[in-house]
Amino acid sequence: MARSDRDGPPSVTLAQVDTLANPRRAFTHLATLALAAVFAFIVLAQGIGAPFQKDAEPQSAEWIQSIVRDSHWLIPADAYGYTDRKPPLFYWLSAAVAKASGGTVDEVRARAISVVAGTALAVSVLAWTVANVGTSEGWLAFLLLLGTYGFASRATEALTDLLLTLLLFTAYSAIYPMLDAPAAESHASTRRKILLGVILGLGILTKGPIAIVLCALAASIYLLIERRNPIAILRQRWPWQVVAIAVAIGAVWYVPAAAVGGHKIVRIIFAENFGHFMPAHLGGTGESYRPFYFIAARLLGGAFPMTLLILPAALAFYTGEISVEKRRPVIYQISMSLAVLLFFSIASVKRDDYILPALPGIAILCASVFALDVRGAAAKLRDVIVAAFVLAPIVAILYLAFFRDHAPNVTLQSSDSAYFALFKSVRWASPISDLFDVWLIAVTIEGFILSRRPRRSALGSGLAFGLTALVLCLFWTMTMRTRLAEMRSVKSFIPIVADHVKGDQLCIPNGINYELSYYYGAAVPDLTNPKCVYLLATPRDLDAMTPQYRARLKLVANSNLIGGGGPPALFEISPEAAK
Repeated sequence: MARSDRDGPPSVTLAQVDTLANPRRAFTHLATLALAAVFAFIVLAQGIGAPFQKDAEPQSAEWIQSIVRDSHWLIPADAYGYTDRKPPLFYWLSAAVAKASGGTVDEVRARAISVVAGTALAVSVLAWTVANVGTSEGWLAFLLLLGTYGFASRATEALTDLLLTLLLFTAYSAIYPMLDAPAAESHASTRRKILLGVILGLGILTKGPIAIVLCALAASIYLLIERRNPIAILRQRWPWQVVAIAVAIGAVWYVPAAAVGGHKIVRIIFAENFGHFMPAHLGGTGESYRPFYFIAARLLGGAFPMTLLILPAALAFYTGEISVEKRRPVIYQISMSLAVLLFFSIASVKRDDYILPALPGIAILCASVFALDVRGAAAKLRDVIVAAFVLAPIVAILYLAFFRDHAPNVTLQSSDSAYFALFKSVRWASPISDLFDVWLIAVTIEGFILSRRPRRSALGSGLAFGLTALVLCLFWTMTMRTRLAEMRSVKSFIPIVADHVKGDQLCIPNGINYELSYYYGAAVPDLTNPKCVYLLATPRDLDAMTPQYRARLKLVANSNLIGGGGPPALFEISPEAAK
């Protein structure tokens, strides 16, 4: 009997233990991701209520207003009557947020989708990297991404780029197992293909077919690096099935919009999707032309401080310090960064926002340099860079303490001069003092590592680097960027203007000013309008006018705003000048 009890089956088998443990493990994993999402949301939401500047964001806000106020869901129009030049998914989602929260389109509601997309992207990078590279690399990639100003600053912009980046990363990550499976055709389940097609279709509804192009180009670069033939993938059915689903979803808007808008919308669609890529002499739009190295330069600057770690990361691949099993997933994600660099460097139109899809791959690459198998040249170079970066803010602190009133002998642009003036005005009050405390923690960690050099010092260095990056990024998004927006935006001056203008016609010297029209609540025409009674102009605008016309302008109210053209002022136009 005793023998039977001893040799009999246990009361809980190993399979049962796994079954009981898996739900608990899954719950812990989801709870961890939820806490990471809360942290990322708090970090990225800083400065979400800052005033709009220039044209891009207020024009987007006016398109959202067109949907909320006038129900123009198919083809929104701004205050001047110009139709939306981009697919509408971002504006649909933003309009839904505005409608659900009172029907008002303000800075917070117009930017809410970008904050949510940025939060989801940071958590997706964390989850994918933990699953495919390693736990420590996942958390460091998450921290590095949040501490990158080029990423965090765009989470509070009412533009489509961050939503596109989320969809691109999600779709591209879903392709990975389909490329690496021995028989991708059999392993690409119907559910996965449909999900991938839907995500790419939403990407098309966000910014056009570029979602498919970048994923295909990045996957091809990865296969070429792995010495595999990208053409072989095209012989399988699943890529074409995915593209067919994506195109069908994109057609939900493109076909009705083309049918209702006619040739005008077709021309806009062609210009946005093909004209921006082609050079002007081949039928491209020719706008925003910049040299071929512009995207590379912007990527190096926008990905700072992660760019400091690119060299040791590349060196780790060359010296073999990174483990073999981690090389493939890291190469896969950095292939998207290479695709972004290649495609937009060739494209005729180049803008700052185009670098966003490259940042997740760079974060994963740079995080991998803190989990090397061998301590060689790459690890030593990494340690020097980390120590220099973590301790670098000491220079700024010493400057503020002893040389605050001594300006450097350099020529700065208007925005850089404004930032420098704000930097000199920094006072160590909360929340800046709280950020300072976090940086001191990073310095303490790095100081311990430099003095003791424990075996696992690399992870501590990564944490110190990430915390320092996060502190510097938050300092900029919470204080500097927000204060500069308040100093430059016409938002604070509009109530004074409206109080004087009342029912009369306000005008500007020339062109279109979306920032003004958004806060004023109506389109503001130029001086060709015969009904002009008041003029809003900067000193630069006045310099371009004839002395006779300037003599007929009566100053009504002046502002203390800053900007390249000088502070705008409100003038009353005499009847003779109006003619």
